[in-house]
Amino acid sequence: MKQIQTMFKSAAAVSVLAFSAFAAHADTLPLSGNFQADHFSAKVVSVDQKNHEVVLSGSEGNEVTVTVPEQAGDLANLKAGDIVDTTVTHSVAVALDTNVDKSAPTASSTKGAAPATKGDPQHEAFRQVNVELKIKHIDLKKNEVTFEGPKGGQKTVMVDNPDIQAHLKDLKVNQSVRVTYTDTLKIEVRKS
Repeated sequence: MKQIQTMFKSAAAVSVLAFSAFAAHADTLPLSGNFQADHFSAKVVSVDQKNHEVVLSGSEGNEVTVTVPEQAGDLANLKAGDIVDTTVTHSVAVALDTNVDKSAPTASSTKGAAPATKGDPQHEAFRQVNVELKIKHIDLKKNEVTFEGPKGGQKTVMVDNPDIQAHLKDLKVNQSVRVTYTDTLKIEVRKS
């Protein structure tokens, strides 16, 4: 459980630390990043252990039935009246590898979870996807860059940001752009 919690915390921090990590490699430049966190709380109305369903009541009293995946763990500690606090984070970090690399684009993913137990109703999970795109064409007049993805598909992107437009002349065909997507979920229970 401790190892999963460490992995979860590492994944949650990846976007915040992405630029300093990318900056540690002299030939990788951060391009952009985005981080969003949402938090919500709901009161437990009822728990159906057999069917793995929980009825929650929101802040405005609206009720919703949630089917909890068995991988999320044991519902034995969850009782009517408990408050479920949920935090979901989404982040994206983008960096340019300044070396020209002829290898094909790649994609990989990692995920992990710490399920709830009879002794600990908290649940944590994360998923991280890393995608490496290749620059296939640069059109300085139109401020467009065409990327190739891991499955061979190509997409042309219009660059609207003047600061990035100024650096388009420094890009090279076959440079890699690394995109890291990280999603985390943390559910804590406050006993009534």
